[in-house]
Amino acid sequence: MPSRHRFRAFMKNPDEEKSNAIHSTSGAKDYGFQGALVGGATVYGWVASLIVETLGKQWLNFGWAQVRFRQPVYPGDDLELVLDDDGSIDVHRDVDDVACITGQVGQGEAPWLGDIRIPSRRPSESQPDPLPHLTLANAPVGQELRSREVNLSVADAEAYARRKQRETLDCFYGSGALLHPAWIAEQPIHWLHHSYDYGPSIHTESRIQHLCTAEVGQLFCVAGTCREAYERNGHHYIVNDTEIRDTGGIVIARVQHTAIFRVRNPSGKQTTSLSMRSLDGALST
Repeated sequence: MPSRHRFRAFMKNPDEEKSNAIHSTSGAKDYGFQGALVGGATVYGWVASLIVETLGKQWLNFGWAQVRFRQPVYPGDDLELVLDDDGSIDVHRDVDDVACITGQVGQGEAPWLGDIRIPSRRPSESQPDPLPHLTLANAPVGQELRSREVNLSVADAEAYARRKQRETLDCFYGSGALLHPAWIAEQPIHWLHHSYDYGPSIHTESRIQHLCTAEVGQLFCVAGTCREAYERNGHHYIVNDTEIRDTGGIVIARVQHTAIFRVRNPSGKQTTSLSMRSLDGALST
């Protein structure tokens, strides 16, 4: 029997200006959307909670997910999250019954894991000042970017799970709390911003391989390589392969992250850059 979960999408202060304008009401409307887009990693976190609830915590120790963000999710959307017996994922809105996210999950090693490049273990580096602006011309394809260290305290992890995800599973709270899958999914975004200034941007796809469970309250290192950068339908895309390690150097996860880092014609208010209701035109392969 498929596992199902009903959920109302939320976002703190959608009308507030954000560093990524796509996640604010006015900024998103400048690009043809009806309102602020909920971040892809946040929506994925809601899906991941259903996966953990269904498959158990062992999925976080050695399991995988591949998700594609096909339609916007807006604050207030009533969603149904479905994990089928064959591992397929579907997240759709009640109002139009259109899939916002599709994908696949599994236990063990993902069929594409060997395709994710493994970075060298270089020490972390501070941000350049000023940050260079990312373009197709200077995208560091084939190169490793600056490694980034992140200290995730127990208090910060609890605030993340409670306020950003509204998480209900006990395993993500307390002194022995496990690293939240949504936190893992968003690390490639912060890692790229550690080397480049860019945006507005839209998360379009993730491949996530969990290799070991990790408790919060320690220092994590995020390292990786720029895999590809290209233009499609006027949008500029980047694909990065990243790896997250804990304090002891144990690999927690490998993530391949795809995003639009420059949305078509971002200079003025319009409805032609992206559809008001769909991302399929921007994300089609």
